[in-house]
Amino acid sequence: MVELDKKTFVKYVGFYGLLAVLAFLRALGTYVFIVPNAFAPGGFGGIASIIYNIVGEFDERLAETWFNPAVTVFVLNIPVIIAAFVALNRRYAVNSTICVALYAGFMGLFSLVDFPVFVGEGLDSGVTVLAAIAGGVVCGVSLGGMLLTNSSAGGTDIIGKIAYEKNPDVNVQWQIFIFDSVVVLFSGAMGLLETEGLDPNTIFTNVATPILYSFITLFVTSEVADVITNGLQSSVVFNIVTSKPEELSALIVDKLHRGATKLKGEGIYTHAERDVLVCVVKRRQSTHLKKLIKSVDPDSFVFITKAKEVNGFGFRSGN
Repeated sequence: MVELDKKTFVKYVGFYGLLAVLAFLRALGTYVFIVPNAFAPGGFGGIASIIYNIVGEFDERLAETWFNPAVTVFVLNIPVIIAAFVALNRRYAVNSTICVALYAGFMGLFSLVDFPVFVGEGLDSGVTVLAAIAGGVVCGVSLGGMLLTNSSAGGTDIIGKIAYEKNPDVNVQWQIFIFDSVVVLFSGAMGLLETEGLDPNTIFTNVATPILYSFITLFVTSEVADVITNGLQSSVVFNIVTSKPEELSALIVDKLHRGATKLKGEGIYTHAERDVLVCVVKRRQSTHLKKLIKSVDPDSFVFITKAKEVNGFGFRSGN
């Protein structure tokens, strides 16, 4: 019994230690790369960045205290966290509460110790471009890890999860994307703060540039999180309408060491019966399979789709 308790304790320490690391990465990406460059890649972090940078133009002390991104993120997430406890799984709500508290706490700590930031000299600086990409990568790693651990750093992730629980038919991803896009568009407000004496082209450039940088960060974050959650090994699905299923199946097994599923189909126009082979292969094997299909049945009809996630023998099974 004592041994079991010790294992449970180590398990929980490891899990919540991982949450702390993920929250640290999210805070690092936001504080070091996103906020100082006035990016706003969606979510509550983006809103906090906009508020901080606009207030900082008029009162730097106020921006560093009451409108510090750490404070704004924490305050904005309070009603969302409460809603999570009411509407969602309790463990998810607890995990997300811890992540939000650590996320805001780490940013507050960075601000307190005046942690170095990665900021370009202007919107056209190469350093600014690197900041947009680096911020997306760091935050993407954090986001992907949180998705795998059934937790969230708050904001639109929790709102989307609540919306899905209430109505699974709603396209939650589109709703989140629209909300994040609106936040991104508001990042252009920084370009309107100083317009005196500037020509329209310069004003437009000053408004559009932070918006484009924010979209870059948002895109990179999404792609990196997708890699973390679904893995680097992408697969494709071959749907092969063929008159020679046996010969092709034998080659798939012999040459590619993959399996396939044979289905019976009927042409709508010809009403002829045809066999359909459905075969999932790793992307690097797709060229080889195309050659096999052409060598066996050059008249076959083939369409290929991307497999988002594949589980089973030969995929994520160590084979």
